[in-house]
Amino acid sequence: MLKVASALVLGWIISASLFATAALAADIDLVLEWHAKDGTVIAERTLDAAAVDALPQVEFTTETPWTSGDQRFSGPSLGTLAALGGVPVSSARVTALNDYEMDVPAEDWEESGAILASRRNGETMPVVDKGPYWVMYPISSDPKLNSQFYHGRMVWQVKAIVFEAE
Repeated sequence: MLKVASALVLGWIISASLFATAALAADIDLVLEWHAKDGTVIAERTLDAAAVDALPQVEFTTETPWTSGDQRFSGPSLGTLAALGGVPVSSARVTALNDYEMDVPAEDWEESGAILASRRNGETMPVVDKGPYWVMYPISSDPKLNSQFYHGRMVWQVKAIVFEAE
């Protein structure tokens, strides 16, 4: 009887923590900054999940090395986010919740279709599953994108993006 009660309590704790983690994904704001080449901040903006969802959305289906089978990703183009600063940009430094950073050149969103996915298969992504935001490329549609070179740019758990002005 004690084992059954312990299993029920453990199951409830796990369920509650997963629910809380999923809820927290929506509470993580996306911090955007635009910097001049000398590092001076030109503009800054913080978007909540509703503001990100209100931007024009791009959707595609692709496989990734971290998921099983085709997955449908949607979110704003990195170009749409870059344009919010009102200045032309040459690259974006994307930062994850664990402070992993990667530079993504403008060509990646202009020519390769990189987006900041906020949904996978129509659902928001909890932090425990690479959310709330994940830089995503349509790698199934272009074999050159399915390489370690681009995989390294597919930052997940994104919390901030700094765009470098031209």
